Amino acid sequence: MSASASSDLDAACAAFAEQERIPGLAAGIVQEGRLVHVTALGVADREAGRRVEAGTAFRIASMTKNMTALAILSLRDRGKLQLDAPLEQYVPQFAAVKPATRDSAPVTLRHLLTHTAGFVTDDPWGDRVLGMSSAELDRVIATGHLFARPPGLAFEYSNLGYALLGRVLTNVSGEPYQAYMRRTFLEPLGMVGTTFDAPAAAKGDYAWGYRLDGDVWSRERIEPDGEVGAMGGLATTVPDYARYVSFLLDAWPARDDPETGPARRSSIREMVLWHAPPFVADPLPGARTPQPSAYGYGLTHSSDALLGMRIHHAGGLPGYGSHVLMLPERGWGVFAFGNRTYAPMSRLTLQIAEMLHEASPPLPVAPPSPALVRAIDAVVAAYASGRIEGGDRPFAVNFLLDTPARLRDAELASLRARLGEGRLERIEPVHALAGRFVLACAKGRLNGTIALSPEADSGIQKLILSPAGAD
Repeated sequence: MSASASSDLDAACAAFAEQERIPGLAAGIVQEGRLVHVTALGVADREAGRRVEAGTAFRIASMTKNMTALAILSLRDRGKLQLDAPLEQYVPQFAAVKPATRDSAPVTLRHLLTHTAGFVTDDPWGDRVLGMSSAELDRVIATGHLFARPPGLAFEYSNLGYALLGRVLTNVSGEPYQAYMRRTFLEPLGMVGTTFDAPAAAKGDYAWGYRLDGDVWSRERIEPDGEVGAMGGLATTVPDYARYVSFLLDAWPARDDPETGPARRSSIREMVLWHAPPFVADPLPGARTPQPSAYGYGLTHSSDALLGMRIHHAGGLPGYGSHVLMLPERGWGVFAFGNRTYAPMSRLTLQIAEMLHEASPPLPVAPPSPALVRAIDAVVAAYASGRIEGGDRPFAVNFLLDTPARLRDAELASLRARLGEGRLERIEPVHALAGRFVLACAKGRLNGTIALSPEADSGIQKLILSPAGAD
């Protein structure tokens, strides 16, 4: 990263911290598996004047959830549990919970992972009960008013749901949730400065959390580690979290390489699929129009018109705000931590991602598959001759049944009369069996969209031709 780009990023972080009145801020940028930039500014301890450093630990709250989700998938991959099994199979106490309605489906692990269990959104409550004991969680299960609606009907963000996933991990793995997470993820990834025990972390280089009421600052109490840490208990540092983000991003692209991480690459990619009903988020002040999004397992996936696949999750606790944003198609990860109550760090990570996009060259286009090249060459030859049939044209069985040759020939004649002779300018693969292409013609351009059949000898099953700029 150039000195000028680094300076611009630091300036953006400083301006954001001043605007949002955040005492201390730490941010990191991961690119192609490396931490390439760190911003650390402000104070970790207002009273002592201690500065934020790259290794200062912050609580990241609900950003813990995607690690919890991945831990569930790791047990699923080992055949230890099933996502669509009733929760009571792994948490027997839940069998006594009265269903939302008599015809409700049982709550499953998949419901918990996707926030579709029907539980009420519970951020204010959940943010203050991280130290809940096992007995207290049992009382919530036994006597709580759990359901806002039947399971499976709608997305409603639930800390309790992820707390119950922590209990599942404890019961199925045979060791406490925190111990399983430390052994399975933190230690293999070298995250030596990451812990669920915030009081212990506070004895070292730790960012104390603050709230601002009017113009009066006060230090938030430290919520201790407890039975429900799976919903938001982690405290981590920029170098440590960069290792985790690099591990997640290494799941792209899909490939034949041996697995090297603590969870399968395919399971990480599975996490970011749209598993819950889609939504459009409220617009951020001064930001672009929000893009369609949906929750996966512990991560949100937005189809961003500018940035492409945007994977993200926020965290908020009394005293803290955090956000991670990943662009798997680019290999980039951006994350930011702040030590003010519910600091809106998602505004900063999106701004940084857009800055990186603006300063970077376009993504290279993947080469087309031989089957796609052969099919498009056949279309180019058909355009030149004015006849859809002839030579070795790779057509699927449906192609000339769906649109007879005489109609295809008439279309080619009309396009050629309008545009003149043409030559292939470029191919833009969507994947190995579909793509777009452009013919540069004497009097304009011809756009094509093509899809091949899923056979050993793939043939053209769909072909759309249109002059550039046509309706």
